[in-house]
Amino acid sequence: MIDSKYAWQGQANGDKETIQVVADATGLPAELAALLVNQGIKSADAAQRWLNPQAEDLHTPDALHDVDRAVELIMAAVEAGEKITVYGDYDADGITATTLMYEALETLGAQVDYYVPDRFTDGYGPNQAVYQRLIEGGTQLIVTVDNGVAGLA
Repeated sequence: MIDSKYAWQGQANGDKETIQVVADATGLPAELAALLVNQGIKSADAAQRWLNPQAEDLHTPDALHDVDRAVELIMAAVEAGEKITVYGDYDADGITATTLMYEALETLGAQVDYYVPDRFTDGYGPNQAVYQRLIEGGTQLIVTVDNGVAGLA
């Protein structure tokens, strides 16, 4: 058995009445309904939309800050035959994001590679030293995916 140096503490289960409403509407156990409520999903309708999403519930990509500029940079790099490296993350959604971006760029005809950092040697999020190594290896554009909103290099 591995000893943890941290003691896990659950989040307080807020409004029991709201949790019961969400549990009843979704058929989820109260513990799972509490997770939804703790994430701000506090009505039967919101819970159903979250559990059974529809395409019309998704945000459009053009709502992302500077997405048009990002598309221009990526397309210019593809057209110029520049080497693009997708810099991902090592968790489940990071690997998924890396794979999706890699395949999308490959479909566009990009000269593409990927880099998934090692959590023990590269740490968390963007890493200036790794970026420098990628550039020295010929990368001309680095596209980061799943590096967090606070990740700055």
